[in-house]
Amino acid sequence: MKFLVPRTTSFRDQTAWGSGIDVIDVVDEMWVYRRSAPLPRRLHPILHKLFIAQHGLRLLWASRKYDAIAVGRCGVWLPILLRLTGRRTPVVMTDIEWPGGNPRVRSLAGNAAAAICCNTQLEMESCSRHFSIPAKKFRHVRMAYQMSDMRSASDEGYIFAGGNFGRDWATLVDAVDGLPFPVRCFTSIGRLPRVASNMHVATVSRQQYYDQMAAASCVVVPVVHEERRVTGTTTWINAMAMGKVVIASDPCGAPDYIENGVSGFYVEHGDAEALRACIDRVMQDPALRQRVGRAARERARDQFSPEAFRAQIIDLLREAAGDPAQLAA
Repeated sequence: MKFLVPRTTSFRDQTAWGSGIDVIDVVDEMWVYRRSAPLPRRLHPILHKLFIAQHGLRLLWASRKYDAIAVGRCGVWLPILLRLTGRRTPVVMTDIEWPGGNPRVRSLAGNAAAAICCNTQLEMESCSRHFSIPAKKFRHVRMAYQMSDMRSASDEGYIFAGGNFGRDWATLVDAVDGLPFPVRCFTSIGRLPRVASNMHVATVSRQQYYDQMAAASCVVVPVVHEERRVTGTTTWINAMAMGKVVIASDPCGAPDYIENGVSGFYVEHGDAEALRACIDRVMQDPALRQRVGRAARERARDQFSPEAFRAQIIDLLREAAGDPAQLAA
């Protein structure tokens, strides 16, 4: 059997997928974003939709040679186009952050797909309900950390926080204000309601973002509650893989990755007092940081490494294509 696995916005690892798996640049999902980047920003919303549709047509053409195909968030049109053209090539959707604001398109894509991967249990349940897609189509596949983001870790005595979307900066500022530790906050949006005296806020490149993360004593991921999406996942899984203590304000999605008090910590959304107490405890105790950081690294490498992610996607492709060996297993 032969499968097609394009590179996606959330999984860019360049390692070979193995026998029978082709990663072909011509259907690289990042093509959509590269096409939009040099063009006038005011045109991006329209052009992005156009390029996603074009990407779907490219995938449709390429998929003729394969027994099953995996797509990322920009492949939302492929399962719809396959159904419209009467083709039966199974599609595994590896990302639920499907672009566009039309729930009907998302519902059509999900119902036409063979399987849909979700990074958390919460997303599986809410997307099934909201988009009227059978629950049996959803699979819990944890997001993988990126090898290109890994760094040699150190502990230089500061708190790291960062990210561009879905962040609860107000709660973070309230939590760290007055603490005797420096806080380095990295975001390109600049929507902090205020900046505490112990905070430094900057916009950095992706490389610098992870350089700073690798030297931090702990990584705080304050997020807002969203009904159908868990934000901050990329930040905390990369931090855990580098052996960092993660403190997330997300009691819904974080438990799928973090064993509270063992491989990291999480508190309720918007609870500045609990977040402050947890940060203070971690920063005051180097031995705790070492123990929890070690457990975080081991958990990441065991449960959401690139190898683990690839293996799960390959199993889903084989199942979708009717591989006798996979069905017997």
